[in-house]
Amino acid sequence: MNKKLLSFMAGLVCLSLAGCGVPSESGPADSFGLDFSLPQGMQTKGAIVFFVDGVNGEVFQEMLEAGELPAIEKYFVARGLYAPRAVANTPSVTLANLTSFVTGQFPGHHGVTGINWFDRNQLIWRNYETIAQKNTLDGDYTASTIYEHFPQRTTMSIFFQPHRGTTKFVENWMSAGPPFFFGWYEFVDRLTLSRLDIYLDIARKRKALPAVAVCYLLAPDFRAYANGVSSKVYRKALKHTDTQIGRVLGDIERGGLLDEIIIALVSDHSLADVKKHFPMNDFLKNQLGLNIAGKRLWEETPLEKRLDCYQKYSAVTYGSGDRYLAICLRKPIRDETGKLAGYEPWTTRPLSEDMKNYPGDLNLLDRLTELEAVDAIAYSVGVNRVRVRNKRGEVEFHQNTGRGGKISYKKISGKDPLGWQGQVPADALNGQGASGRDWLEWTFESNYPDLPAQIVAYFRARRAGDIAVFAAEGWDFNNKNKAGHGGLHHGDMMTPLLIAGPGVPKGKLGPTRVIDITATLLELLGKELPKNLDGESFLGKAHHCD
Repeated sequence: MNKKLLSFMAGLVCLSLAGCGVPSESGPADSFGLDFSLPQGMQTKGAIVFFVDGVNGEVFQEMLEAGELPAIEKYFVARGLYAPRAVANTPSVTLANLTSFVTGQFPGHHGVTGINWFDRNQLIWRNYETIAQKNTLDGDYTASTIYEHFPQRTTMSIFFQPHRGTTKFVENWMSAGPPFFFGWYEFVDRLTLSRLDIYLDIARKRKALPAVAVCYLLAPDFRAYANGVSSKVYRKALKHTDTQIGRVLGDIERGGLLDEIIIALVSDHSLADVKKHFPMNDFLKNQLGLNIAGKRLWEETPLEKRLDCYQKYSAVTYGSGDRYLAICLRKPIRDETGKLAGYEPWTTRPLSEDMKNYPGDLNLLDRLTELEAVDAIAYSVGVNRVRVRNKRGEVEFHQNTGRGGKISYKKISGKDPLGWQGQVPADALNGQGASGRDWLEWTFESNYPDLPAQIVAYFRARRAGDIAVFAAEGWDFNNKNKAGHGGLHHGDMMTPLLIAGPGVPKGKLGPTRVIDITATLLELLGKELPKNLDGESFLGKAHHCD
């Protein structure tokens, strides 16, 4: 697009946005212009969740301690529970983790394994970043959403993509699309928050605040991609987030509702700085010779044509966040001499032995692990049995009784592949099974926090790759961004979680999962917790807080 056309479009956008009612960035520090003064007798029990994409827990904590996030300190930390580092879900990518928030489940259990994925049974390649497919998300998982637990109450989703069961979904696409295109991400966030006027209008008409309302804010995430987590631009975006949320909460306080409404601030993943790029798809195709499908077909293409297309290929790759890539492979067919004679249909997954000799004499597992850009790979070796391999060796996790059961650890090779000696009890490292929560506690400070339960869950998804590849620190699998996510380290996985309001004690939380917020909100709002949640309420842990 040429510069003249861009300038013309920018002018049109400015004209269309003039007088649109979105508060300026530099407005009053304690008001966003929302009127939370509500009639007497209204039901006020409910929660507002500020879901901020891409918040690095370490940077957030530094800024908080330096007094650079005063609104978050005032309204959240000083009043409620704060987890400086809550563990995101594997893979640590946006749409998988957004869906985990509404369902309270790991991506491997609700089935949305990324912003894009390949379903080998349906031969569908999904990409939620396209306009055509963005709202197919709610049809791609079946787990109940947090909204569906309140069938008699209003619920609301503002620019938050998973929204099945909401009374009101505010998409913002027509109004937010142009400023997003031009990179005016902070404006998009203020536009999102301004839509709380719809929340208030509905509340007045129904004489009750919505039970749950989620506001999705994206500026920090996109500023990190372009500038890096260590940049001043990223910190400025977090300050903007703090200021604008603070203005909204100032209006809530002025309306006398601060102690009536539960407020939460959550993120989907952290981000890590990227210094080096390794275009993985190019390597797989050009160096290893994998026959990777270039077509990205979905339901609009008839199944017969999808079958004709994908039978020409033996591999499909997909990835999100630039630091995670899934490789899907067809199982080779060999003749009596062991030579390649063809491939099974896509519905048949290869065995680990196939991947060590794929498709002829290529040990795909070795070749991936030895790459400088790769930190670790993971692959299934049977039902509820997953191996993780890095340059230091290989381990196996086995949850033999299935979901929710105890998980055992077995060292396959190397001395201490994951660096857990001294952090994890010796009995567990020698094969004694332990709960997923035990593993969370033990591995919380390690390079692979909460890995056992999450990686076994991942390979339960039919859309999981046959091999999941995770980038080494400082690397990604793309060729442009200065920050990324999707890996297994703290820089990808650790993000803050805050909650305050009625029923919330004051203190600091230790080892916590981001999806624990879902169960916690349900408990605070008086709902019985479903048995299929991977998260759990942390209210009972309040006595462990500082």
